[in-house]
Amino acid sequence: MLLTKKIFGRLDEECDCYTCRNYTRAYIRHLVKTNEILGIRLLSIHNLRFLTKLMERVRIEIEQDNLLNFKEAFYKKYGYSS
Repeated sequence: MLLTKKIFGRLDEECDCYTCRNYTRAYIRHLVKTNEILGIRLLSIHNLRFLTKLMERVRIEIEQDNLLNFKEAFYKKYGYSS
């Protein structure tokens, strides 16, 4: 069940972009593997939304003088080491 949920779930469970609301990971993978332009377009929509939300959050954290804590949390969440 867990594997099925991961494959047929959203690209990013926390994302509110058009791609994540309307397409599964499996379908997007299929589109990319078959060189369908829609796959790249959907990934671009997701990536642009992710970066837009990230920059909105960075601005808020700068205003609240909390950027370093946010950076550490972000790195931890996405598997980067600082």
